[in-house]
Amino acid sequence: MSYYAILLFNGLVTGGVLALMSLGMSIIFGMMRVVNFMHGSMFMLGAVTALVLGSQFGLSLWVGFLVSAVFVGTTGIVLERLLIRRLYGLDLAYVLILTFGLSLIMQDVVRIFYGVTSAPYLVPDLLKGAVNLGFVSYPKYRLFVVIVSIGLCFGTWFALERTRLGALIRAASERPDLLKCFGGNVPLLISGTFFFASALAGLAGALSAPLRNVSPFMGEEMINFVFAVVVAGGMGSIAGSVVMGFASGLVSAIAAIFYAPASTAVIYILMLVVLLVRPGGIFQGIDISHFALHYTPMTERARQVFLSRPAALVALAAALLLPWVIYPVLATDIILWGLFALGFDLLFAFGGLLSFGQAAYWGTSAYVTGILMVKLGVPMLLSVLTGVAASTAVSLLFGLVVARKKGIYFSMITFAFASIVYFIINQFPDFTGGEDGLHGLVRPTLLGLDLGDDRVFYYVSLGAVALVVYAILRLLKSPYGLALLGARENEQRLMSIGYNVYSLRVKAYVFSALVCSIGGAFYALNHQFVTLEMVSWRASGEPVMMTLLGGAGTIFGPFVGSGVVLMMRSTLSSITDSGSLFLGILFVTIVLLFRRGILGEIVHYSVDRVPPAEMSGSDRRYASKPDRVVATGDAADA
Repeated sequence: MSYYAILLFNGLVTGGVLALMSLGMSIIFGMMRVVNFMHGSMFMLGAVTALVLGSQFGLSLWVGFLVSAVFVGTTGIVLERLLIRRLYGLDLAYVLILTFGLSLIMQDVVRIFYGVTSAPYLVPDLLKGAVNLGFVSYPKYRLFVVIVSIGLCFGTWFALERTRLGALIRAASERPDLLKCFGGNVPLLISGTFFFASALAGLAGALSAPLRNVSPFMGEEMINFVFAVVVAGGMGSIAGSVVMGFASGLVSAIAAIFYAPASTAVIYILMLVVLLVRPGGIFQGIDISHFALHYTPMTERARQVFLSRPAALVALAAALLLPWVIYPVLATDIILWGLFALGFDLLFAFGGLLSFGQAAYWGTSAYVTGILMVKLGVPMLLSVLTGVAASTAVSLLFGLVVARKKGIYFSMITFAFASIVYFIINQFPDFTGGEDGLHGLVRPTLLGLDLGDDRVFYYVSLGAVALVVYAILRLLKSPYGLALLGARENEQRLMSIGYNVYSLRVKAYVFSALVCSIGGAFYALNHQFVTLEMVSWRASGEPVMMTLLGGAGTIFGPFVGSGVVLMMRSTLSSITDSGSLFLGILFVTIVLLFRRGILGEIVHYSVDRVPPAEMSGSDRRYASKPDRVVATGDAADA
């Protein structure tokens, strides 16, 4: 009995930390409509700060709590004022991607100065030992964490809901212009709110320092859980974040009683169940049903350039020369990651849906292909076809659920689904190799071609990629492609003339997964092994970066972005181990300075800014169209 009681108390401890983290994220979203991906890094920064103060400077835990909260809060407000504030009013996707890049930067900076090894952190004498609760003896410090978490959560709720300051904060989030008219200092309220929310994350990290290994990567798993809690509780709901935080901790502890590894996956499963029953979360948070779909700044005139035959021929010519310029394996990686990014871009630029979980299909296809070849001896071609088919079939089942969501809910649900796939693959090491990966894929001879030759395999892969790109070009020019664009521009209008928008999005989700699956299967063959990295959250984030770097909606932009990222990573790996730092900087630079991407900016300055009188006849007919991604009338007429 005492064993189960201890597990439940441990669940309360975990839930308390989750509640503090989720509370901070909900406050930021409710106030500024910002999904703060760097919240996990703030948690890590608080833990590292408290640890360094105690182990290096001999300061007490009490001082560590205070300094960690103030330091992390100050870091948050500096980043908000210098960077995040520049993106207010833009698509939420840009803020999400900016904070993702900042998270990579903070993580790598801490790794450089702190290292990756954990160190013990001593609990103060006052909180050492255990206390007898009558039915069980439980460590004093863990009880302290539960009590402090509950106290902070209640105090925050009271301050926001029952005080004048809370009323001002709510007014600043709902009617900032009106509050300014009455003399309210809206920028100060926003900065103060960001400081407090970041300080909560830092304090949660400091509280966790004596309970777990402290490392630069400890925020990665935490941010996954926090997203699930915030979405299930209701985006922006203070009460929802607190209740779901503690509930998730308890459910995780109960699951550990029956099957210990399930303690992590059950949090994502709980989120999916909640959203099936109550799509807006347990509590009523911010109404995001009216939020616009994600967009790309690509105009219709610019888009026609990339849908043209000359653009395709130029891209093909460059691809044919690539393996003679760089190492063939790297060249193959570029076109396959580019295909993965293009699969993401089908949803993002053309469907208006930001998926943060496409690695689930990229990796599933690779694992199924590898397992069939290595474990069952199935021929390569049949293995690839089966892997792609199996991964796409999974996307259809999940797409029937997820296509009903939009905006941040869509992004977070796809993120959670990818995390579940990661957990499942990691639980069957006999088949997947677990943390060691799946090795032994051998490229055979196919139709007289020796696929073991890296350059030969590149051209076979290029043939498959070229066919997929051709199919996508045909798809986007079809009535379905125009209807999908029209649904993003004006969903109500498409529905009023008889289109089933839900069906359009399910198909787009499945098409996207199919493209990602093809790339994943070939990627596994290129390296002749599969690792968990292919289904990690980082693998879902990189095609986002590649797409935005090359140019969302430009068809060939994802391949350009893939080439830049992989070439930079290959170059940096030979001179430094700070690859994440430079990738994070690249993320930030893209979002702040080059939102159209490389190809998008080139075409914008060479086509969009050319006066109609100076255009060729083929371009002039697009000049009269609105400066939008697509004219909804075209989609309706289709």
